Amino acid sequence: MNQKQKRIVQVSYILYYILLLAAAIYCYLTQKKGLTMGAVALFTCFLVPLVLKILHLKPIFEIYMINIIFAAIASIAGSMLGAYSVPFFDKVLHFCSGLFLSELSYMVFCWLKRTTVIKDKNERILSIIFVNACNMMIAVFWEFFEYGCLIFLNNDAINHYTTGVHDTMTDMLVAFVGGLIITGCILSYYRSGKKNFWIRLNEHFYDINFNS
Repeated sequence: MNQKQKRIVQVSYILYYILLLAAAIYCYLTQKKGLTMGAVALFTCFLVPLVLKILHLKPIFEIYMINIIFAAIASIAGSMLGAYSVPFFDKVLHFCSGLFLSELSYMVFCWLKRTTVIKDKNERILSIIFVNACNMMIAVFWEFFEYGCLIFLNNDAINHYTTGVHDTMTDMLVAFVGGLIITGCILSYYRSGKKNFWIRLNEHFYDINFNS
């Protein structure tokens, strides 16, 4: 990242914690249950960068920004301030997570292969399986996380007691649809050689980590 991008990321994290503090004060004054989720929100904005650091990979500017915006919407607006009660809010988030996590999975696949140019037919098939398997695995783990918040923190932000398995299944379904869109973008690139936004993002990530 250049200096300007680093400053934007730093300011974004500062704004995130200002919003988190404001949400915590609001929950405390109004006695909303979302206050307990503030402890979770302290760390959610670091999850993706932490995973990449464990893998000894450098996050690019776009990953930082997508991660922190998503964390603010999901953890602060959703879990703390009750935005999950807004119709389709939860489904839009899970759909977007399917997009972003599938793209991140494709980045990891290319990292493992040490190339962004995958020509072998079998490896192309493997990349598609890998992307969708990782996306759905994370979708399942996220449902485990939501269930854990319900059981251990008594936070029923998305009304599990009234929607039951329907909510869990539709969450994973829309995440799957998001993954299918990324799959389509990858297949289109394999077939035509024309680079779209998601392919260029992957190449930028690869260049930063292996060609810089």
